[in-house]
Amino acid sequence: MNALQPLVYPVIHHLDAPTTFSEIQVARTCGADGVFLISHDGADLELVDVARTAIRENAGFPIGLNLLSMGCVQAAMMALEAGSDMLWADDMGVDSQGLTAAGQEMATIARDHPRLQLFASVAFKYRPHEPNPVGAAAHARAAGFIPTTSGDATGHAPDPQKIFAMGEGGALAIASGMTPENVATYAPALTHILVATGVSHTEHHIDPAKLAALIG
Repeated sequence: MNALQPLVYPVIHHLDAPTTFSEIQVARTCGADGVFLISHDGADLELVDVARTAIRENAGFPIGLNLLSMGCVQAAMMALEAGSDMLWADDMGVDSQGLTAAGQEMATIARDHPRLQLFASVAFKYRPHEPNPVGAAAHARAAGFIPTTSGDATGHAPDPQKIFAMGEGGALAIASGMTPENVATYAPALTHILVATGVSHTEHHIDPAKLAALIG
């Protein structure tokens, strides 16, 4: 179980460069530990360019990417080239059965580039059913990844028993369902919180009061 307060990373849904730059500053002002950038419109190459500028202008503030249109290995290469601190992938080639070929490549990247933290979705919404979330998390950690889980849909909090079981083995991130009202229930089992819906007032804009309340 995690004895420290989890790091909080708002997930900024990219609309355009000025909005993303502005939302990064909102997150920083509220005391976030970093941010992830994601595009739900397929604008991943644009997003990488935006990230590159944001990283240069926010030295020391972790900025991660989730590049939905790319496989995990390609996304890792793009994140490294951009100077990103973190990469989150919905499929990083790991589950309770172990590593796929892509997962093995990502494990090599984790070993060779320890500066880039790799957040690997396991027992995650909209993915194939995972019968053994604890085993999936263990395989992710063994590969050098941070296992990242969720509830069964966007904005849905997961079963707390699942989270505490998965968190017993070490690092664990959660990427759905956290709100200022429920975060205290889950925080003892977590090392990282990736949050969007629970601290936003539109798809593309953080609600500063909600984010500040979640961070505490």
